[in-house]
Amino acid sequence: MTTHRHAKPHSREHEALRLEALEAASTPLPPPTGDTYRIAAYADGLVGASPECDVLRPHWNSGIKFADKNNPKPDDWCWGRGVGGGIRWDGTFHRDAVRYPAGGQLFWSSYLKPGTAPGIKAGYWINFGSGWSHLHNDNPAEILTGASQKLFYDAAAAKWTLVIQATKFVTYEVIEVWTGTKTGGSDPVGTYTRDSGLDPVATLTVEAVP
Repeated sequence: MTTHRHAKPHSREHEALRLEALEAASTPLPPPTGDTYRIAAYADGLVGASPECDVLRPHWNSGIKFADKNNPKPDDWCWGRGVGGGIRWDGTFHRDAVRYPAGGQLFWSSYLKPGTAPGIKAGYWINFGSGWSHLHNDNPAEILTGASQKLFYDAAAAKWTLVIQATKFVTYEVIEVWTGTKTGGSDPVGTYTRDSGLDPVATLTVEAVP
């Protein structure tokens, strides 16, 4: 006569560990304490100044000035300094849940630096590398609509994400300059690996600002 052995049921200890792991996976990340983070060793040109990013530069027919602004012609060459009057980005990201409540505690942007306001010299127009970005409609509520530099936790992908975008001359088209991600950690500090974008730099490191 053949005897069939039945698999042993999971022990209570094993089941407790399984439930603990499930609970940990579903627990939202605690909000980091830092209001400001930055790209480590950032200097202008670190991102957005490579030959691959040449599309960000003003070229003939990509500037914002006509030969005679009072009498523009269809075949006029368009040329100008673009947004040379903007401020240079210092590689920092700031959190401000009052100006941008939709971002919550896990969202930082270059536009949310304390004291920024509408105007090309006031922090809503930013130059970096060969490119520039403009806060859409000078309205922090529209950070995700136009080009921006942002750092946030993507809950759907369970990854921290760093995004650098530029605004194209004349058309205001949003150009992806660099996007990278990192997995793990309860704050955005760490090394991000490039996923996509014009700039081929392989990694960028984010650090807390004391």
